[in-house]
Amino acid sequence: MVSRTRTAELDFASLSHATYQLADQSTPLGCKVSKALQIIEEAIERYGTKDIALSFNGGKDCTALMHLVRAALFKYEHTHGASSQPLVSLYVLYKRSFFEIDEFVRNSVTRYKLCLVKEQGPMKAGLQSFKEEYPHIQAIFVGTRKGDPYSSKLKAFAPTDSDWPQFMRVNPILDWTFEDIWEYMRTDRISYCCLYDQGYTSLGDVDTTTKNPALFKDGKYQPAWSLTHSSLERSGRSSAGSSNASPASMIPLPATESETNHS
Repeated sequence: MVSRTRTAELDFASLSHATYQLADQSTPLGCKVSKALQIIEEAIERYGTKDIALSFNGGKDCTALMHLVRAALFKYEHTHGASSQPLVSLYVLYKRSFFEIDEFVRNSVTRYKLCLVKEQGPMKAGLQSFKEEYPHIQAIFVGTRKGDPYSSKLKAFAPTDSDWPQFMRVNPILDWTFEDIWEYMRTDRISYCCLYDQGYTSLGDVDTTTKNPALFKDGKYQPAWSLTHSSLERSGRSSAGSSNASPASMIPLPATESETNHS
C-alpha cells in the first residue's frame, strides 16, 4: 500500500513496463488494464500527444487513469523517438477543497510531469475557460466508471453535448469497479491521496464529503480499499452545497443530467 506522496519524477520507462506486463496477464485485472490501454492508445493515435489532456483533481479514479495514460504515452513516445512532454491536466476547482487533495495534486504535477491548469467551477464554466486557453485540445481523458451517477450509458469515446464546450471525452476505465481501482492501485503500488487511508471512499468538497460510516470498525476508520460492499462507496457524500460540484473525473454529463462530483 502506497498512500504517501513522493515528489520525485517517476521513471516512466519502468512505469510503462510494469503496466504493460500487468496487461499481458490473463487475469480479470490484466484484461481490464489491457482494454484501458487500448482505448488510450487509440486516442493518442487519433489526436496525437499534443491535442489531448487529462481531467485530474486527485481522486482515486483519475489517479489510476493518470498512471495508465503515462504508461501509454511513454510507449508511444519511445516508439516514435520522441521525448516525454508535460501532460496537460485540467483541475476544475471546488469552492472548498481538502488541503490533502490539493497537496496530492501539487506533488503529482512533479511526479507525472503534468502541466496543471486550474479553472474555477462550476464545470461548464471551467471547461469553457479551459477551451479558450487551450483551443487545440480536442480530447480529454476522464476517469468515469459506469457505476458513477448518470454514467451507465456512456461509451469509451463520447463527445460533449452541443451546448457544452466541445471535447471528445475518452473514458478508458468505464468498465472498472471500485474493487478494480483499488486492486490496480495496490498491485502497481500507485501513490494516492492520504484521505483514502482515513475512512474516505469518495472525495468531493469539504462541505459535502465525510468519512464513510461503513468503514468504521473496532473504534476507528479503515482504509477505502477495505470496503466490502462497493454499493456503499458514496455513503460519505451528501448533496448539500452541490451547486458548485465539480465532477472529480467526469466531464461533462449530458446537459439533461445533474452535475455530480465524484472521485
